[in-house]
Amino acid sequence: MRAFLGGTFDPVHVGHLHAARSVGSALEVPSVTLVLAAEPPHRDARADAADRWEMLRLAVSGDPLLSASDVELRRDGPSYSIDTIEALGDGDPIAWIVGSDGLDTFRTWHRFEAFARHCHIVAVVRPGTEVAPLTGFSPVDDPACLARHEHGCLFVLPHRMLDVSASHIREILSHGGDACALLPSPVWTYIRERGLYHR
Repeated sequence: MRAFLGGTFDPVHVGHLHAARSVGSALEVPSVTLVLAAEPPHRDARADAADRWEMLRLAVSGDPLLSASDVELRRDGPSYSIDTIEALGDGDPIAWIVGSDGLDTFRTWHRFEAFARHCHIVAVVRPGTEVAPLTGFSPVDDPACLARHEHGCLFVLPHRMLDVSASHIREILSHGGDACALLPSPVWTYIRERGLYHR
């Protein structure tokens, strides 16, 4: 079993890391890989891909459970999750981690119907949101089920995630505010040094 958390990470924050670690613990996997969406198709990133990659690399540095992947930086065109999942497939089941807010638009994702044939979905519940059934996926209550099946399971992490969002952090930073409590320390330092997210 391999677990991946894809995202724009604009910027990567403590909520992302908490979600990745929580899933890693629940699934008992040796590591969780955070995959940077270089050209996210559903939103415009404020920071460029190079800065977002450097922040992600700094955020996971030194954490034995977390790693970062630039696979989408090395591919031309929009960063479609299903293309990445197909590229990463090597026989081991893949758990693709998605925030419950992101699942609200799942049917608009590129080739969304192919996900159930290539991976499991692990949903992390953001405060104020719920997880609706996903076409093609079978809900499971035991995360061990994911390792016993190749694909097509939906597991909802039982506890909710931190109430932190990148949009809120960007708003704070755009007014010159202090977001150090919401960001990994090296990411906060990098943002200040680069002057990112200022108006």
